[in-house]
Amino acid sequence: MQNLYIIGAGMGHISDLTEYAADIIKNADTVYGSARLYEQYKVLNTNISAPKYSEIENVLEKETLENTALLVSGDVLFYSIAKKIQEKFKDKYNIELVPGISSMQYFLSKLNIIDYNIKAVSMHGRNNSCLGPVSYNEYTFILSGGDKGAENIINELYNAGLDYVYVYAGENLHSNDERILSGKISDMLDYKFSSLTVLLIHNKEYVNHKTNLRDIDFIRGKAPMTKEDIRWLSACYLGIEDNDIVYDIGAGTGSCAVEFAGHAKDGLVYAVEKEDEAFELINTNKTNLKRHNVISIKGSAPEILLNLPAPDKVFIGGSSKTMKDIFKVVYEKNNNVKITVTAITLETISSAVNAFKDYNIEPDIVCISSAKSKKAGPYHMMMGNNPVYIITGRL
Repeated sequence: MQNLYIIGAGMGHISDLTEYAADIIKNADTVYGSARLYEQYKVLNTNISAPKYSEIENVLEKETLENTALLVSGDVLFYSIAKKIQEKFKDKYNIELVPGISSMQYFLSKLNIIDYNIKAVSMHGRNNSCLGPVSYNEYTFILSGGDKGAENIINELYNAGLDYVYVYAGENLHSNDERILSGKISDMLDYKFSSLTVLLIHNKEYVNHKTNLRDIDFIRGKAPMTKEDIRWLSACYLGIEDNDIVYDIGAGTGSCAVEFAGHAKDGLVYAVEKEDEAFELINTNKTNLKRHNVISIKGSAPEILLNLPAPDKVFIGGSSKTMKDIFKVVYEKNNNVKITVTAITLETISSAVNAFKDYNIEPDIVCISSAKSKKAGPYHMMMGNNPVYIITGRL
């Protein structure tokens, strides 16, 4: 088999390389890297070329020489192309991963910050939002990129109500035009950053995503609100995962959306509500409880869902007699979506069960009857709540 060395090239400065990595580059039959890395490392090996990122796999597929080196920015184990290449070419090459200095290591050392609980996220991917990580972590390191440059990220955080966080920005790290800035996010809205920018967000007011919220934590007004025991059980039946995209349809006060946001701590929850008062309550509750990965959507389902990203999980607390239409739209977005419906009327139960049956799904149905104590003079009485049906299935 041929040999492929995937080498972490650090920030692109030749001094970032370990001696071992430099020796591999010098002795390789051919070397591939980006145009930026090419300029720095051509002094080590004249057989270096800079194919476009989209062409790298094709180039490696056709390579016939015995020893090939592939240079990647930063560290091979930190959001690099290395994993993708390793999986695709494991049968053609003996692959060795050669570590380098990551952008996070370099940037934190420049800032003189040591913290072992920093959350690292990349804006390259399906869910390219950092609202959850910033909400639930004191420090969040962000690799900007794609359609989420540093300006976009800063504006997203500010517009989501995270205007109180502190931002460190590092541009063109370890280069002649390196620039490091810091300040309140509100002071950085008009800055223009290079495409090679990393961010460190410091949120002193971060909240614990594991906290189960109580009914008394919410401002309710006159809008309907799913009670805490049903919220907690619904989250369990949905099985929300860290990176999920979740819809809460008929969100009311937003109590379920805000609860679910902690479960989808690295994802997003779209709270869909058509009533004006309830919509304002959603915004108030998510801001007060600092669960900023809740996105409030004003409008009626299913029409308003059409432009939203595909959901992993869907909670329907109110469908306004459009249950089957909602199912149709979310199924077209994701034919493996998991849906939970809560119902207190026989008509809604029937509507939900029939909607599942349209997809040959026999849903799980649980009826929850709960009671809470109420003081009556020197005594305590148990006051029953309306039974609630939790109906769950995966399409």
